Amino acid sequence: MSQTLFLHHEIVLLALNDKKGTFTHGMYLYSIAGGLLSELLLQDRIKAADDGKGDVTVPDQDLPDDEILCEVIQLIKACDKPRNLSHWVSKAAQIRDLPHRVAGQLAEKGIVTADEKKVLWVFSRRIYPELDGTFEDEIRQRMAALMFRDAAADARTTVLVALARHAGLLKENFAPAELEQHQERIVNLASGNILAEGATQETIKAIQTAIIVAAIVPSIVASTVATGR
Repeated sequence: MSQTLFLHHEIVLLALNDKKGTFTHGMYLYSIAGGLLSELLLQDRIKAADDGKGDVTVPDQDLPDDEILCEVIQLIKACDKPRNLSHWVSKAAQIRDLPHRVAGQLAEKGIVTADEKKVLWVFSRRIYPELDGTFEDEIRQRMAALMFRDAAADARTTVLVALARHAGLLKENFAPAELEQHQERIVNLASGNILAEGATQETIKAIQTAIIVAAIVPSIVASTVATGR
């Protein structure tokens, strides 16, 4: 497995049904967006001010080797005034066809295959059945070691656990009994109480903001739709 997968790739793999290639019904969209911002933070491609406002800036450096990450950076650069992480997670979630674009990148890497399935013999649905399961197996093994076997926390896996938990994707990928048995540790990981060794407080705080937005925005949207406001 020499190919690089970023957080948004890993979230999409966890959100796809391996055989059917369809997306689960979890709140994965905002977790993909949170993954994009978290990836940029972990790569030091963006900075979030530690002043209570958390405005995001882009240091002068080369662009990342990922067109969607580059698109997010360009959105931040083009903004007429500083905005915080909450704004940019919400903005990233509005990128057209975001889940399908990320799944398309996975197809280019040969991890899934991009296909279409007829629904009611009329409508087409884009599907992404898994071709190479070794990538997702490694992701699940890494997450399981952190959640269930007290492995040392690394920043990337800790963030992935938090994003997956808030998107409702843990129950889609792990046994309910294990999740229940280790619920306290999982909550502590997702809330930032267990910090990855070497991770800066500034970055962890910024990432947690991205994750919190990924968790609460879908609930607000659903409530607004339900009440007709």
